[in-house]
Amino acid sequence: MNRKTRRRSMYWTGNPARYHLFTQWWHYLEMESMGQVLGPASTHFNDYLGTVAADDAEAVLHEPSLYELADLDRDRYTVLAVDLRVEGRTTATVYAIDRVEHPDALPREIGERGQGEGDLPVVQFDLPEASAEEFMRHAFSRISVRLVTQPLHDHPLVVTGPRA
Repeated sequence: MNRKTRRRSMYWTGNPARYHLFTQWWHYLEMESMGQVLGPASTHFNDYLGTVAADDAEAVLHEPSLYELADLDRDRYTVLAVDLRVEGRTTATVYAIDRVEHPDALPREIGERGQGEGDLPVVQFDLPEASAEEFMRHAFSRISVRLVTQPLHDHPLVVTGPRA
């Protein structure tokens, strides 16, 4: 693919899958030496798209913390992202920044610099299947997921009446 063809292929076509491929391709060129850039959550067909929110679990005596569940050294790593996947089995991945390798990359300071000002190098920690279920139960006090059918995911949905 020559440079002119590449440039033409970067324009929005209305196809979110093509946009996702573009963003992965674009970041890959910039980050080739660093590794894979985490993009938005996706599945094979992306039939439903949506949002997710979670609250940290309250610290409870005799209950494992997020760092204990992921078997991370709290003095070395800061968790920045979590992937949860259900594909017949439940798996979880935690992405954390290594503060020993990157002492200047603290979440508060990154937020103050502004979004998009530099990429954050994270280390991937995959949890075994049995631990992933326990992780979801204990790491968060609440998880809310809203999925909307793909063709309408950008449209506001208005609830007009009570449940039947």
